[in-house]
Amino acid sequence: MHDKWIIIKAKRKDKVYVSACISKGFGKGVFRTIGLGSLEELTKLNKEAIATLKNKCLELSTETPNEVVKQDLLNSLSSSVFEHEIVNYGISSLYKMINKLNLFRDLPKTKHKNIEEIIEYIIAKRIIDPSSIIQSFKDKDKFQNDIKNKKTTFYNCLDFVENHKDIIFKSVNNVIASETNRKVNIVFYDVTTVYFETFVRNRFRNPGYSKDGKFKEDQLVVGMVTDLNGIPIHYKLFEGNKPEMKTFVPFVVEMKQKYNLNNVTIVADRGMNINANLRFLESNNIDYIISYRLMSASKEIKESALSIGEYEKNNSFLSKEVLYESNWKKGRLNGKIRKKIYTYSSKRALKDKNDRENLINNFVKKQDKHGIVNIDKMLGSKKCKYFQSVGDSKFMLNQNKILNDEKFDGYYVYETSRIDMTPIQIVETYAKQWQIEENFRTLKSAIQIRPVHVWTNEHIKGYFTLCILSLIVFKYSLYVVNDFLNKNGVIDRITNDRFKNALANANYTVDKVNGKIVDTKKITNSNNPLLNDDYSIINMSFNKYFNSK
Repeated sequence: MHDKWIIIKAKRKDKVYVSACISKGFGKGVFRTIGLGSLEELTKLNKEAIATLKNKCLELSTETPNEVVKQDLLNSLSSSVFEHEIVNYGISSLYKMINKLNLFRDLPKTKHKNIEEIIEYIIAKRIIDPSSIIQSFKDKDKFQNDIKNKKTTFYNCLDFVENHKDIIFKSVNNVIASETNRKVNIVFYDVTTVYFETFVRNRFRNPGYSKDGKFKEDQLVVGMVTDLNGIPIHYKLFEGNKPEMKTFVPFVVEMKQKYNLNNVTIVADRGMNINANLRFLESNNIDYIISYRLMSASKEIKESALSIGEYEKNNSFLSKEVLYESNWKKGRLNGKIRKKIYTYSSKRALKDKNDRENLINNFVKKQDKHGIVNIDKMLGSKKCKYFQSVGDSKFMLNQNKILNDEKFDGYYVYETSRIDMTPIQIVETYAKQWQIEENFRTLKSAIQIRPVHVWTNEHIKGYFTLCILSLIVFKYSLYVVNDFLNKNGVIDRITNDRFKNALANANYTVDKVNGKIVDTKKITNSNNPLLNDDYSIINMSFNKYFNSK
């Protein structure tokens, strides 16, 4: 019968550690061992620590949970309250990466104490455990750091990073360019929207078309470019009611001024495909690749594309190209040549068909027996463009629209100034556009940039700068880890979620009595060994990277 707690001592690495356990009987060992800390630390709290603990054991039931037993025993040493904390040490890996990226190398000295450490913490925490600025302040003791500042310093960080944004981004981009042999001869541009939970208008916050479906909330438009590896280079904020095609020119102007880019090709989607944008690029000797579905093209372009006999075949991929002179209103020429590439892919045709059928099925589910859908069932539903109004706020499927769209399944149009590139090269280059779209998904899901909880213009801009820096650190860290795996012949890849989870679950427990640490212990995650494996991979890849550069 196991009927009492006992106190035992054991020597490890020149230190004596004290534990409480339940005896199995004389000479039969013990079980339910609870570490209480080193004898040295315990005797600082109570000179008669062992005697006090043994005496307390007489009062404790063997049915009492371990954590309660530990708290009662340590509290018995003094009148102080026992504290049990969980601290994340996975964040320290991100601190090392942030340090490697030299965010603060060229910054002026600041009167704010520890502001660089706070910025590192906010950037890293947003990757592991996204939260508001005030919540990050409240959670600071849950993560490895030496921050003792008040919350006002946390908000001062927003002003600091925005005031020094250009210097910070230049430093980071210089490091990434050096470490990855980054060549910015091809960059990828796109925009997204980020909403606020407020209805107070100011310079930035305005209602507009929301890519999140948040049409009642105010929002901002965010433009961004990434490199060939999908790592962000630059971003710019626009008013929430700014049409995306109107963001293109001011973004490119700012980017060229800040980074002195030459011989660059900008890849963008159909949202940027207006003649004014293309003429601007041509007048500044900037190359471009833009794509859109044939279905959205003019009648003339559709007729030209559907002339199947002129296509060149490459397996299931068909293409043909047409050179033409760039012209403005009333046929004004500028001496530039553009190339239009028409493509057809059977794989893409199947995807277009499936996408359309999904939209139709979502609409059909809402139909009554007459094939009618009332407007109240349309609100908040997934977009379906294959319906027509039949009056009195009622809708039905538009069969003519469906039949017309079917003709264009699998067809895409590419417009480019790169007349030196083949159709396959153009298509393969544009195919990397998914990386910037994935960046926006990461920004909204993993980094959780939305909704925004700061209100002044400067704090809004500073908040976005911190979030984009978190995104850069996140994406560059993944690049380092997966490059390490690739070079070692490993097919597996560390995803966003696996990276976040591995770092978020790298924790240790801290036991304190009288505010003093008496014991620390790593949490093993024995129920999910993948977390430990992934953390080991991250550490190995980081160590290899830091030691080889």
